Amino acid sequence: MNTIKQDYIEKANALSLSNELNQDQKDLIISIIDKFDDNDPALHNVYQLLIKRVKLGFVFDVAPSVNASEIALLKKDEKLSFNNDNNKPTNTLIIGENYDALKNLIVIERERERERESHSQRLLITM
Repeated sequence: MNTIKQDYIEKANALSLSNELNQDQKDLIISIIDKFDDNDPALHNVYQLLIKRVKLGFVFDVAPSVNASEIALLKKDEKLSFNNDNNKPTNTLIIGENYDALKNLIVIERERERERESHSQRLLITM
């Protein structure tokens, strides 16, 4: 008779390798499950979390290590760029482990906030 942990490991082994899951990710899921005891109440929750990540279908490559003390200078690629209509609300889903790009987005957003604040202050001064 299989234990709960053995069942979860067998289910993880049964996951097919595809665009949604590579062998490294499969091995990682199994090694995480293997760290828990059968009677650990967190085992079921951890398994559900790991499997849910697979079912979402988001694909992540292995992330390179990042130098967190520097800001990367990125070059804009016009072919990959998109324009927003500032009059319409937008929802953009950013998925990935591109720390440099996300860090630069934070810097850009802070700069936009400063510009908005200075513009509103200029309006108040001219009134």
